[in-house]
Amino acid sequence: MHPSQGKLIFDDQCEFCLRSIRQLRQLDWFNTIEFIPLGKAGQIMTRYSITSKAMQAEMHYISPSGHVTAGAKAFRAFGKKIPLLFPSAVVLHLPFALKLASFIYMKLAVNRYALSRLMKCSSKNCSVHHDS
Repeated sequence: MHPSQGKLIFDDQCEFCLRSIRQLRQLDWFNTIEFIPLGKAGQIMTRYSITSKAMQAEMHYISPSGHVTAGAKAFRAFGKKIPLLFPSAVVLHLPFALKLASFIYMKLAVNRYALSRLMKCSSKNCSVHHDS
């Protein structure tokens, strides 16, 4: 990791999340994000006062300066660092856009295990039997 990287903590027990992270890795041409699976994020969560309950609800992004954001706000923060996501991230600075994105994000986050089942999850890490 280099100092200019942000950290993105994600649910590594969810195939939908894992696929999303694989796509983000491909788009992160300049290695601006360190992707941290929730299963290995205990120390960093403690350091930044991120609770397990908060992590179960939303992904969390920690900027290089140490600012913590979650959910759609996290996408807005790290999206500005990824060229192909930059336009979407800028649009999320409009108040109505962030509210709409947050609503959509929460619907996806709450239903991520159901989405994983629909994707016919085959990963050993996937919690397809997780109760939502």
